[in-house]
Amino acid sequence: AESRLRSVFRAAPVGIGLVCNRVLVEVNDRLCEMVGYRPDELLGRNSLMLYPGREEWEFVGREKYRQIAERGTGVVETRWRRKDGEVIDVLLSSTPLDPADLEKGVTFTALDISEQKRMEEALRFTQFAIDHLADGAVWLTEEARFSYMNDASCRLLGYSREELEQ
Repeated sequence: AESRLRSVFRAAPVGIGLVCNRVLVEVNDRLCEMVGYRPDELLGRNSLMLYPGREEWEFVGREKYRQIAERGTGVVETRWRRKDGEVIDVLLSSTPLDPADLEKGVTFTALDISEQKRMEEALRFTQFAIDHLADGAVWLTEEARFSYMNDASCRLLGYSREELEQ
């Protein structure tokens, strides 16, 4: 079982760690790559060092442990500060080793979702810009059905968005 666990720690494409009382006890190489620290710079340190500030760290603790109490696992989007100062977006999922005794430790996985967040923001900006064009803009499905249209296209065609989406 120990060798299997070590193998998962090495092979996983996400950061994995173990915290006891929010102190880092174990981390995999991927986690170290994500945050730019060596294992010896993380182990034995409070997880607060990974957050941009105490407020975010406290929020994650409250929310994660609330979810763990309700469902056994806590999942939260947060932000971490890398050693070089860059702030990254992280999807953090945590499960206690023993749900009856959190003092035994909590295993967590951390996925860097920074690129996904940047793309979502770019899409929101693009959609905002298209929504405010004076000209009509529409997206059609492969079946030539309206999947999106801005307000100007609705005015030009003389239909409501609901009528065009049917």
